[in-house]
Amino acid sequence: MRPLPLALAALTLLSACASVSREECLAGDWVSIGQRDGAAGRVGSAQFERHVTACAKVDVTPDRTAWAQGYEVGLRQYCTPLSGLREGEAGHSYRNVCPAATEAGFLRGHDLGLAAYRQRQRISEIEREISELTRRNAAIAGKEEQLAEWQANQSQILSLRLDLGFARAELSRIEREIRAFRAAQ
Repeated sequence: MRPLPLALAALTLLSACASVSREECLAGDWVSIGQRDGAAGRVGSAQFERHVTACAKVDVTPDRTAWAQGYEVGLRQYCTPLSGLREGEAGHSYRNVCPAATEAGFLRGHDLGLAAYRQRQRISEIEREISELTRRNAAIAGKEEQLAEWQANQSQILSLRLDLGFARAELSRIEREIRAFRAAQ
């Protein structure tokens, strides 16, 4: 690769990591940027500092007051029970950004969503283990010298299938709870 395309690729990658674009810094719509940050559940002080760093490259100082006004509006959008549920189901950790008045509802949803996420992860892991053991047994089937390994694998597969049944039943229970939670919102 020649130096110019390599430099352009690096510049593109670096700009993709910036918290705001050059254009956003120059436009200065800090209320909207703050609202976007709050609605995404970003940690306020850290996110604003990223904006300061990004905009310093174009000699712009972000307006903290305007940004904070937007951020508060965004947090009201983010800190809801259903948003917490979505965040939990996606496996995202809570970043302690919600005000006390809305935190409990957000956390109820988040905890429920996170329980579903973890249960789905557990089911996937059990299914992978079963698949791996089944694959191993297919490779050693009919080999007398590996009969003990085949039998041990079969026993483990049966145990894992039992665990899988329990995990799926627990996920079904959690999903019923999620449906009831959504209906109550």
